[in-house]
Amino acid sequence: MYSYLYDNKFLLWITIIFMFIGMITVTIVLYLFFLSIVKRKKEKGKLSEKHSPYDFESSQQNVINKSFNFQKYLYSGDYVKVIKTFKDYDGFTHPVGEKWYFACQYFLQSEYGDVLYISTDKINIDTIYLEDREDNLYAHPEEYFKILEQGRFKREVF
Repeated sequence: MYSYLYDNKFLLWITIIFMFIGMITVTIVLYLFFLSIVKRKKEKGKLSEKHSPYDFESSQQNVINKSFNFQKYLYSGDYVKVIKTFKDYDGFTHPVGEKWYFACQYFLQSEYGDVLYISTDKINIDTIYLEDREDNLYAHPEEYFKILEQGRFKREVF
């Protein structure tokens, strides 16, 4: 089919030169495309650097064991008041009247517990480590927490 290329050396060399120019052009275009992606990523920056810790944790699904609700009762952004005293895994007592914003929940499979990410000022994050899933806190969170103001997820609360 291309036997005329072998007979005519000029056509053979022109074909090789154009193929070489084409490969270089494709390489340059791909390199420029890659540079534009890198430049865009640098300009965009990391979300965790642009947002406060509370905003990042309450809005970004960055790991698979993260949930924006606790027992389908507390949801991300809810302003919560403790109505029944409880102790967390670290032994800290959370007294009646304590108020905070709920950001998210992390399920710690290896520790057999959960971590609640909370904030008192909607900027910094504090943690509440929970261990015993058989505790009434898991079965009936409405006995321990009262939602004063709903966050991002609006729903009917009884």
